[in-house]
Amino acid sequence: MGVVTPVAASPAAVGLWVGLAAWLVLARGGRRAASLAAAAEMPGGRARRGRGRRDEAAAEAVRVAVAQVVALLRAGAPPAAAWTRALAVRVDTTGVPRAADLAPVVGGPGHASSVVAAAVLARDVGAPLASVLDAVSAALVTEAEARAEREASLAGPRATARVLMWLPLLGALLGWALGADPWATALDGGAGTAAVCLGLVLHATGWAWTRRLVDAARRAGEEAP
Repeated sequence: MGVVTPVAASPAAVGLWVGLAAWLVLARGGRRAASLAAAAEMPGGRARRGRGRRDEAAAEAVRVAVAQVVALLRAGAPPAAAWTRALAVRVDTTGVPRAADLAPVVGGPGHASSVVAAAVLARDVGAPLASVLDAVSAALVTEAEARAEREASLAGPRATARVLMWLPLLGALLGWALGADPWATALDGGAGTAAVCLGLVLHATGWAWTRRLVDAARRAGEEAP
Protein backbone atom coordinates (compact mmCIF):
# COMPACT_ATOMS: atom_id res chain seq x y z
CA MET A 1 0.00 0.00 0.00
CA GLY A 2 1.50 3.32 -1.04
CA VAL A 3 2.11 6.22 1.32
CA VAL A 4 -0.30 9.12 0.93
CA THR A 5 1.53 12.43 0.86
CA PRO A 6 -0.11 15.83 1.24
CA VAL A 7 -0.70 17.55 -2.05
CA ALA A 8 -0.34 21.30 -2.32
CA ALA A 9 -3.35 23.15 -3.53
CA SER A 10 -3.49 24.03 -7.19
CA PRO A 11 -2.89 27.63 -8.30
CA ALA A 12 -6.59 27.86 -9.11
CA ALA A 13 -7.53 26.98 -5.52
CA VAL A 14 -5.02 29.46 -4.13
CA GLY A 15 -6.39 32.14 -6.43
CA LEU A 16 -9.90 31.31 -5.25
CA TRP A 17 -8.94 31.78 -1.62
CA VAL A 18 -7.08 35.02 -2.30
CA GLY A 19 -10.03 36.32 -4.34
CA LEU A 20 -12.38 35.46 -1.48
CA ALA A 21 -10.18 37.37 0.97
CA ALA A 22 -10.06 40.40 -1.35
CA TRP A 23 -13.83 40.28 -1.78
CA LEU A 24 -14.30 40.29 1.98
CA VAL A 25 -12.20 43.39 2.56
CA LEU A 26 -13.08 45.48 -0.48
CA ALA A 27 -16.12 47.73 -0.78
CA ARG A 28 -18.90 45.35 -1.69
CA GLY A 29 -17.50 42.38 0.15
CA GLY A 30 -16.74 44.51 3.17
CA ARG A 31 -20.37 45.50 3.43
CA ARG A 32 -21.41 41.88 3.06
CA ALA A 33 -18.91 40.83 5.70
CA ALA A 34 -20.18 43.55 7.98
CA SER A 35 -23.74 42.31 7.54
CA LEU A 36 -22.64 38.75 8.28
CA ALA A 37 -20.77 39.93 11.33
CA ALA A 38 -23.78 41.91 12.45
CA ALA A 39 -25.97 38.82 12.08
CA ALA A 40 -23.62 36.94 14.41
CA GLU A 41 -23.17 39.88 16.75
CA MET A 42 -22.97 39.39 20.49
CA PRO A 43 -26.13 39.94 22.56
CA GLY A 44 -24.83 43.31 23.79
CA GLY A 45 -24.69 44.64 20.24
CA ARG A 46 -28.17 43.35 19.46
CA ALA A 47 -29.40 45.00 22.65
CA ARG A 48 -27.91 48.32 21.53
CA ARG A 49 -29.62 48.08 18.17
CA GLY A 50 -32.90 47.15 19.86
CA ARG A 51 -32.55 50.12 22.20
CA GLY A 52 -31.95 52.41 19.24
CA ARG A 53 -35.10 51.15 17.52
CA ARG A 54 -37.09 51.61 20.74
CA ASP A 55 -35.78 55.15 21.09
CA GLU A 56 -36.85 55.99 17.55
CA ALA A 57 -40.29 54.46 18.11
CA ALA A 58 -40.70 56.39 21.37
CA ALA A 59 -39.70 59.65 19.68
CA GLU A 60 -42.24 59.05 16.93
CA ALA A 61 -44.91 58.26 19.52
CA VAL A 62 -44.35 61.47 21.47
CA ARG A 63 -44.21 63.51 18.27
CA VAL A 64 -47.57 62.16 17.06
CA ALA A 65 -49.23 62.44 20.47
CA VAL A 66 -48.07 66.01 21.05
CA ALA A 67 -49.06 66.99 17.50
CA GLN A 68 -52.62 65.80 18.17
CA VAL A 69 -52.88 67.78 21.41
CA VAL A 70 -51.34 70.88 19.84
CA ALA A 71 -53.77 70.74 16.90
CA LEU A 72 -56.74 70.79 19.30
CA LEU A 73 -55.22 73.58 21.39
CA ARG A 74 -54.69 75.75 18.34
CA ALA A 75 -58.23 75.00 17.23
CA GLY A 76 -59.45 76.61 20.45
CA ALA A 77 -59.92 73.63 22.78
CA PRO A 78 -59.02 74.16 26.46
CA PRO A 79 -56.04 72.13 27.74
CA ALA A 80 -58.14 69.62 29.69
CA ALA A 81 -60.36 68.89 26.69
CA ALA A 82 -57.36 68.70 24.34
CA TRP A 83 -55.62 66.06 26.47
CA THR A 84 -58.78 64.03 26.94
CA ARG A 85 -59.99 64.14 23.34
CA ALA A 86 -56.59 63.62 21.71
CA LEU A 87 -55.07 60.97 23.96
CA ALA A 88 -57.96 59.77 26.14
CA VAL A 89 -56.05 60.50 29.36
CA ARG A 90 -57.36 61.90 32.61
CA VAL A 91 -56.30 65.33 33.83
CA ASP A 92 -56.31 66.99 37.23
CA THR A 93 -58.30 70.07 38.16
CA THR A 94 -55.69 72.34 36.52
CA GLY A 95 -55.78 70.53 33.20
CA VAL A 96 -52.47 68.66 33.58
CA PRO A 97 -52.39 64.92 32.81
CA ARG A 98 -50.67 62.36 34.99
CA ALA A 99 -47.35 60.93 33.79
CA ALA A 100 -48.54 57.37 34.46
CA ASP A 101 -51.50 57.85 32.12
CA LEU A 102 -49.37 59.49 29.42
CA ALA A 103 -46.54 56.94 29.42
CA PRO A 104 -48.26 54.32 27.20
CA VAL A 105 -49.12 56.86 24.49
CA VAL A 106 -45.96 59.00 24.38
CA GLY A 107 -43.33 56.29 24.32
CA GLY A 108 -42.50 55.65 27.94
CA PRO A 109 -42.23 57.23 31.38
CA GLY A 110 -39.27 59.41 30.45
CA HIS A 111 -41.13 61.18 27.67
CA ALA A 112 -44.27 61.32 29.80
CA SER A 113 -42.39 63.11 32.58
CA SER A 114 -41.01 65.64 30.09
CA VAL A 115 -44.46 66.33 28.62
CA VAL A 116 -46.05 66.70 32.07
CA ALA A 117 -43.24 69.05 33.12
CA ALA A 118 -43.92 71.14 30.02
CA ALA A 119 -47.63 71.29 30.85
CA VAL A 120 -46.91 72.31 34.44
CA LEU A 121 -44.45 74.98 33.27
CA ALA A 122 -46.96 76.42 30.80
CA ARG A 123 -49.63 76.46 33.52
CA ASP A 124 -47.41 78.12 36.13
CA VAL A 125 -45.94 80.85 33.94
CA GLY A 126 -48.92 81.38 31.70
CA ALA A 127 -47.09 80.44 28.51
CA PRO A 128 -49.02 79.06 25.52
CA LEU A 129 -49.22 75.31 26.09
CA ALA A 130 -49.11 74.53 22.37
CA SER A 131 -45.79 76.32 21.87
CA VAL A 132 -44.23 74.73 24.96
CA LEU A 133 -45.34 71.25 23.90
CA ASP A 134 -43.99 71.84 20.39
CA ALA A 135 -40.59 72.81 21.80
CA VAL A 136 -40.44 69.80 24.13
CA SER A 137 -41.50 67.40 21.39
CA ALA A 138 -38.88 68.79 19.01
CA ALA A 139 -36.18 68.42 21.68
CA LEU A 140 -37.12 64.81 22.41
CA VAL A 141 -37.17 63.89 18.71
CA THR A 142 -33.82 65.62 18.14
CA GLU A 143 -32.29 63.73 21.05
CA ALA A 144 -33.54 60.40 19.70
CA GLU A 145 -32.24 61.19 16.21
CA ALA A 146 -28.84 62.17 17.59
CA ARG A 147 -28.67 58.92 19.55
CA ALA A 148 -29.58 56.91 16.44
CA GLU A 149 -26.96 58.73 14.36
CA ARG A 150 -24.35 58.10 17.02
CA GLU A 151 -25.09 54.39 17.09
CA ALA A 152 -25.03 54.28 13.26
CA SER A 153 -21.64 56.03 13.15
CA LEU A 154 -20.22 53.51 15.63
CA ALA A 155 -21.62 50.51 13.74
CA GLY A 156 -18.82 50.74 11.16
CA PRO A 157 -15.92 50.44 13.65
CA ARG A 158 -17.73 47.62 15.45
CA ALA A 159 -18.28 45.70 12.20
CA THR A 160 -14.67 46.27 11.15
CA ALA A 161 -13.42 44.93 14.48
CA ARG A 162 -15.57 41.82 14.10
CA VAL A 163 -14.33 41.20 10.55
CA LEU A 164 -10.70 41.65 11.61
CA MET A 165 -11.28 39.18 14.44
CA TRP A 166 -11.81 36.43 11.86
CA LEU A 167 -8.84 37.30 9.64
CA PRO A 168 -6.35 35.05 11.53
CA LEU A 169 -8.60 32.08 10.80
CA LEU A 170 -8.70 33.11 7.15
CA GLY A 171 -4.91 33.29 7.17
CA ALA A 172 -4.71 29.75 8.55
CA LEU A 173 -7.05 28.54 5.82
CA LEU A 174 -4.94 30.24 3.16
CA GLY A 175 -1.84 28.61 4.61
CA TRP A 176 -3.53 25.25 4.43
CA ALA A 177 -4.55 25.97 0.82
CA LEU A 178 -0.91 26.68 -0.01
CA GLY A 179 0.09 23.27 1.34
CA ALA A 180 1.29 24.26 4.81
CA ASP A 181 0.16 22.62 8.03
CA PRO A 182 -0.84 25.44 10.39
CA TRP A 183 -2.02 23.12 13.16
CA ALA A 184 1.24 21.20 13.30
CA THR A 185 3.17 24.47 13.38
CA ALA A 186 0.98 25.85 16.14
CA LEU A 187 1.31 22.71 18.27
CA ASP A 188 5.01 21.96 17.74
CA GLY A 189 5.90 23.22 21.21
CA GLY A 190 8.55 25.56 19.87
CA ALA A 191 8.64 28.82 17.95
CA GLY A 192 5.32 28.09 16.23
CA THR A 193 3.48 27.62 19.52
CA ALA A 194 5.11 30.74 20.99
CA ALA A 195 4.10 32.77 17.94
CA VAL A 196 0.50 31.54 18.16
CA CYS A 197 0.31 32.35 21.89
CA LEU A 198 1.74 35.82 21.30
CA GLY A 199 -0.68 36.34 18.42
CA LEU A 200 -3.65 35.34 20.58
CA VAL A 201 -2.59 37.76 23.32
CA LEU A 202 -2.16 40.60 20.83
CA HIS A 203 -5.45 39.70 19.16
CA ALA A 204 -7.34 39.81 22.47
CA THR A 205 -5.59 43.06 23.40
CA GLY A 206 -6.56 44.66 20.10
CA TRP A 207 -10.15 43.51 20.43
CA ALA A 208 -10.43 44.88 23.98
CA TRP A 209 -8.76 48.15 22.96
CA THR A 210 -11.13 48.60 20.02
CA ARG A 211 -14.16 48.00 22.21
CA ARG A 212 -12.82 50.46 24.78
CA LEU A 213 -12.33 53.13 22.10
CA VAL A 214 -15.84 52.59 20.73
CA ASP A 215 -17.37 52.72 24.22
CA ALA A 216 -15.43 55.90 25.01
CA ALA A 217 -16.68 57.50 21.78
CA ARG A 218 -20.27 56.53 22.61
CA ARG A 219 -20.01 57.94 26.15
CA ALA A 220 -18.49 61.17 24.82
CA GLY A 221 -21.44 61.54 22.45
CA GLU A 222 -23.93 60.94 25.24
CA GLU A 223 -22.25 63.50 27.50
CA ALA A 224 -21.96 66.18 24.80
CA PRO A 225 -24.33 69.12 25.34
